[in-house]
Amino acid sequence: MAPRSLAHVPLPDQSVIDAVRRSCSELPSGSTRLAEAFYRNLFEMAPGVRSMFADDLRPQHRRMAQALLQVVQYLDTPDEVAYELRKLGAQHRRELGVQPEHYPYVGRALVRAVSEVSPTWSSSMSSAWVLVYEWITANMLAGAEQDAGTGVGYARYARSAR
Repeated sequence: MAPRSLAHVPLPDQSVIDAVRRSCSELPSGSTRLAEAFYRNLFEMAPGVRSMFADDLRPQHRRMAQALLQVVQYLDTPDEVAYELRKLGAQHRRELGVQPEHYPYVGRALVRAVSEVSPTWSSSMSSAWVLVYEWITANMLAGAEQDAGTGVGYARYARSAR
């Protein structure tokens, strides 16, 4: 399934956000277990994306785990999170060559990874993660599209547009 645009993906409601937070609540601070499972699943599902990353994934594990847990923690301030996600989407397009067709693999790998590491996993939690991931994806793609359309970095464009 192709990612949906930001116009078609609302911020999930509080019960969804709470479910996603519960799934991460057992992860110790600084843990990379979720990121390690995510990348293992992603490279299994889409082996072609492995070349986008350095051989040593440990720094990427730390960055991804930190970024994802921060998004989950701060979903109550969606404007700030959305701004950061749009910058991240622009950066991923520009520096890694991430394309819209990569996002469904990322979503499936993420949901599978959470199911593997969360002791409170359930089918309703899976649905909650899908909704949150769709919102994350829509914001990242909006940033990537804006960046591609302007020919300048998203952060620089966003600052000048304010």
